[in-house]
Amino acid sequence: MGLPTASQIAHAGLPFANPMSEAAVDASIAALPLPVDASLVDTGCGSGEMLVRALTLHPGARGLGIDLDPDAIAEACRRAGDLPARFEVRDASGLEGAFDAIINVGSSHVHGGFPAALTALCRLAPVALYGEGFWLHAPANDFLAALGGATEDELADLDGLRAAIRDAGFEICHEALASESEWASYEESLAATAERDGGPDSFAYARRIRERRALPGGTDTLGFGLFVLRR
Repeated sequence: MGLPTASQIAHAGLPFANPMSEAAVDASIAALPLPVDASLVDTGCGSGEMLVRALTLHPGARGLGIDLDPDAIAEACRRAGDLPARFEVRDASGLEGAFDAIINVGSSHVHGGFPAALTALCRLAPVALYGEGFWLHAPANDFLAALGGATEDELADLDGLRAAIRDAGFEICHEALASESEWASYEESLAATAERDGGPDSFAYARRIRERRALPGGTDTLGFGLFVLRR
């Protein structure tokens, strides 16, 4: 296995790589309209926590998680234990087959990014658990630069995100939005964990988070939502 990146170090101990609370995630997973023997796939699954929770909350379901990171897949296998799940290092863009539900949370890039990912999800399954960022208001140039050179057209505002979901052929059955306090807890945890690591890359990662949050609009420009979708 390779050396962990600063992001991987910062996320150690966190259940998800997004700001949603565990209660919000569990409520969204529980709201998935699934048959008792559902087949699930999680694309860009990371360490597999979303799929593990889905299989735990929906007994009888079975799952496949895919990601390009072999270290994350190894961790996912450890987390899954005896659950009916398998995890593979593979590219989601070539995924074929029919599933009862697909999970894609904070990983739309594995299907070509927003909004193209929504079309891919709708093709693969009639039900989706989809997590995506959105703009609470138009981002300033310095905020985009602080995100590592992001561009405004990578995301939409919340109304635009909901419209893209409908345009892809889905309806929204359940919606949860990260609160300001959830964002603060998430990003403070990332920065603090990175600083405790003590490495130069980790210190730089933490500094970027703190400097971005200190910008005008640094704490109220970017949102994140978790959506249960059905076509």
